[in-house]
Amino acid sequence: MNLSASWLELLSAPSPGQHIAQLYTQREFLSRAVATFVGDGLRRGDAAVVISTPLHWRVILERLQADGLNVQDFQRRGQLLVRDARETLATCMVDGAPDRDRFRATIEDAIGETRAAGFTRVRAFSEMVDILRRTDVAATIRLEQFWNELFRDRDVALLCGYSLDAFDPHIYRGLLQQVSATHSDLIPVDDYARLERAVDRAYVDVFGAGEDARALQHAFLTHYRRPATMPEAAAAILALREFIPGTTDALLERVRRHYAFGAVRRSHAA
Repeated sequence: MNLSASWLELLSAPSPGQHIAQLYTQREFLSRAVATFVGDGLRRGDAAVVISTPLHWRVILERLQADGLNVQDFQRRGQLLVRDARETLATCMVDGAPDRDRFRATIEDAIGETRAAGFTRVRAFSEMVDILRRTDVAATIRLEQFWNELFRDRDVALLCGYSLDAFDPHIYRGLLQQVSATHSDLIPVDDYARLERAVDRAYVDVFGAGEDARALQHAFLTHYRRPATMPEAAAAILALREFIPGTTDALLERVRRHYAFGAVRRSHAA
């Protein structure tokens, strides 16, 4: 199962200032996405700063190497920097909260290393926000805002990994809305076509067959202000949460079932 072409293109060639949030439940999806984001950047002559947990760096490294990249060579010439996410986050904190000055000093130091090595464009992957959001969502959003402030001064594209289940009703009660609002783009799942089919079928399950469900989904999407660029199907779930919140949990349960069934059907067809 691959990302749709448009989202592969997003990860392959992001614009400076683009701030992408990726949701995942499986490390394999995370490693594929990060390897595309980092690996294609290195091939294009961009620098990459990877702020990751050691476990995730190992699986990302394996995929980069499987894709034919000499990772050690990129590291030797200063084009690729790898930092421990928990240690880096700790340098950005004061009294349990992210500190703007410490954050800028820490991240600008890493970016400065790549610039000193002769690389002007930088891509960064960070898991600091995912570590922080487990204990303090408000602090997480503040850290995301620090990243956005940094973008105004630097040619940096950022990919943030969030270990969140796109079908978990709890994240639609404020967390996903806040995360999306601090990013330019949201990648919720690894198969957008399957998600679209699952959401369409779930709308029919909840709102009835015929044109009613389709018309209602269209109306929601027409009036919903998306906090970030995202697939239509993801927006249809967030829109339902905004306009008819009491129905969202039931819809998500059906979306999860249809999405999983789509994977089973695809594996049997293969």
